[in-house]
Amino acid sequence: MTPEKNKNIGIRIASMLLDHFIMTFGIVIIMFILIGIGYLIVGNPSNSDLPEWFVIIPIFFGLMIFSIYFNKNVIKGKSPAKRILGLVIVNNKTGEIANPIKSVIRNITLVFWPIEVIFLLFSPECRIGDYLAGTKVISDDKTLKTELKIVQIIFALIIGIIFTFLIMALQFGIQGISMIEW
Repeated sequence: MTPEKNKNIGIRIASMLLDHFIMTFGIVIIMFILIGIGYLIVGNPSNSDLPEWFVIIPIFFGLMIFSIYFNKNVIKGKSPAKRILGLVIVNNKTGEIANPIKSVIRNITLVFWPIEVIFLLFSPECRIGDYLAGTKVISDDKTLKTELKIVQIIFALIIGIIFTFLIMALQFGIQGISMIEW
């Protein structure tokens, strides 16, 4: 393997790990703040007189916050780590900065991120999500410009929320199946 490929793999893996740390840490802090505010307002939920359906509101906010993980690149094709490391996600065909929809599609495969890292070792240019979305990561030379596409960002957030909900439903479904006594 050439030194350039080794450098590319190292930067890509560093970007994935740094993003994972930043996004997870940020989400946990936000969730703790929201849970704390909830306890200040409502108190202990089991002792509350609020209707049971009221629990849907924090679940929805939790889904929105966690969906940010899948939408970390929607603003100008850069996640926090990509901004720090000078990288940008571009469309394979056009070479333009990837739109928010391609960015969220690209990140859906992050639920299998250990597999993505292994895949990246053999294909430093593209990980599985890049193949699905038709994107690649390049060094940002600051010449590429893009407009913020608010409608696409909102649509990407909705995709992230739906995907997060499906992951949670699958998890609870599997747990429910394992709890059934055969």
